[in-house]
Amino acid sequence: MDGIYSGISIAHVAGFRMARYVIISPSPEDDVNAYMDKWAGESGLLGVPGYVPKKIGWDFPYVTKQQQEEFGLRGYVLAYVLPEGFEPKCGGAQIAVQGADAYAKITITDPFIDPFGRIPGAYERIMAYGKENGVEPKLWEGRICFEEIREEGGVTYMDVYMPVDLKE
Repeated sequence: MDGIYSGISIAHVAGFRMARYVIISPSPEDDVNAYMDKWAGESGLLGVPGYVPKKIGWDFPYVTKQQQEEFGLRGYVLAYVLPEGFEPKCGGAQIAVQGADAYAKITITDPFIDPFGRIPGAYERIMAYGKENGVEPKLWEGRICFEEIREEGGVTYMDVYMPVDLKE
């Protein structure tokens, strides 16, 4: 798997407002992306002058064993990071605030070639990094791990962020 994962770095992410939505289904990433893209258009978000859309997502862990095993369901949250002062013209997404935090960050090259191998592999690496370096989060309340997808030069990359507690 050489060349798939970047090294791990520490990133300081400023606080932000987001519009988020969760879907539990057999293909929640596709379903929630379609829903939130429609919402972004209807809410006026995509018409904000100078706004460059930024989406983040993360697994929604509150899916029962029965939902997973019997129905093949998984959950995923997708959020659009909102520009300052934006107020949506419609409901349909939860507006939330994420505080500033320090994150361990790893980048995956072509994550969708093997999404159920490469993405969990990135989380395993980043969690091991936190443990080895004594920066794993002691408290999780109000903190999230998240993923951001980007395209560069025809290649897809996914940045994975996990909050860390830096040594003082």
